[in-house]
Amino acid sequence: MPGGMSPAPEHRRRRERRGSFHVRAGAAGKRAPPSMALVYCIGVVSLLASAGRNLAPKGQLCLGSFWCISLTPVARKLQRVNYELHTLPVDAKAVTDGDTITVYVNMSNHPESGDVPQEVHKAAIEQTKARAAKNYQRADALQKIILGAGYRQIPNTRDEQVLAKKYRIRLRGIDAPESLMPYGKEAKEELMRLLQGKTLKISIYDSDRYGRLVGDVDCNGVSVQEHMLKKGLAWHYTAYDHRMELSKWENQARASRTGLWALPDPEKPWDWRKKKRIGTV
Repeated sequence: MPGGMSPAPEHRRRRERRGSFHVRAGAAGKRAPPSMALVYCIGVVSLLASAGRNLAPKGQLCLGSFWCISLTPVARKLQRVNYELHTLPVDAKAVTDGDTITVYVNMSNHPESGDVPQEVHKAAIEQTKARAAKNYQRADALQKIILGAGYRQIPNTRDEQVLAKKYRIRLRGIDAPESLMPYGKEAKEELMRLLQGKTLKISIYDSDRYGRLVGDVDCNGVSVQEHMLKKGLAWHYTAYDHRMELSKWENQARASRTGLWALPDPEKPWDWRKKKRIGTV
């Protein structure tokens, strides 16, 4: 050894080697690349997303061919008109309340004319003969048979007796105040004033749990639902109908405080009926 220097003890050299190794390992750890498992996962997801963009149906985002998300809003199922009714002139007793009417349809012009029971057809013919012979007792007895089957002999626009069938109609999309509620009487009277003596075109969409047909009612080109909403005599029945135009007509009446909207806090008919069912009205 030069200059009289003695060699370092062996145990000190071993400590220095161990310390140098730990420093190098720590520095390498800081610069370590991501694990191969992570790299593999990122690559797989990228490939699947790329394939999904190429194979996905329009309006969807897919990862591969097994997992897709729709990017288009879910549209409400549109209701379609099942058929139309063209009524005979409406009489004064037709209006039950502000959203329900009873109408008669000439069965000779109706798709269900072939379904009229034979005994009803026969009773209608015999009743016409009895009236012509002024046998009113016989005519009244035959009328009971006809009425019992849900039909009626009534005059048409030419004052001719025709066989007609009775239908109960629920105005689609609106809910008028019940007769015992504020504006219930006014709603019924307004609907009667509008419809009495008129023939109606009714587009039938459905039936309700009470057996009534649910439809849009046209009275000489006037939408009856629009008329009642703008008069402030009905609510838009949003639980069963989502048409924007009905909300617009209701809001017009609200803004002008027309009809029931003149009240500070009008009660909804469906809330009133619920209270009545549980005995709190």
